[in-house]
Amino acid sequence: MLIIPDEIQEQIRAHGVESYPYEGCGLLLGTAVNGTNTVSAIRPTQNVWPVEAEKPTRFRIDEREWAAVEMEAMRQGLDVVGVFHSHPDSPPAASPRDLAWAAFPGYSYLITEIRQGAPHDGRSWQLLPDRSGFVEEEVKIEDS
Repeated sequence: MLIIPDEIQEQIRAHGVESYPYEGCGLLLGTAVNGTNTVSAIRPTQNVWPVEAEKPTRFRIDEREWAAVEMEAMRQGLDVVGVFHSHPDSPPAASPRDLAWAAFPGYSYLITEIRQGAPHDGRSWQLLPDRSGFVEEEVKIEDS
């Protein structure tokens, strides 16, 4: 399960809108306990995919930025518990491309659909331990 305060959910949606027509991306910070990832902060990141024309369907987070966010989280007593990104004009389903780039079982992979520049549905996925696929996880939005 993924638990997100509604205020943070709105920040994620806003980042997707701001990034449109490209995929927006970032990291989810919080705690992981017994298969439940609880988000207490996010760090939006820049999509550094090297081919501009492919950014509507691909994203990459700079590894140095990722490492800096991990250190920041650690100093705050948090962990990186997942990755969020947007799917411009495409459903929020984990794609084969998402699977190819997913690296960490236990992380929440939250995808938000941005349709014609407006935020729509979001769904979250967890990578199977053998990295063979994803399973959808429940998303619980809580009042801030």
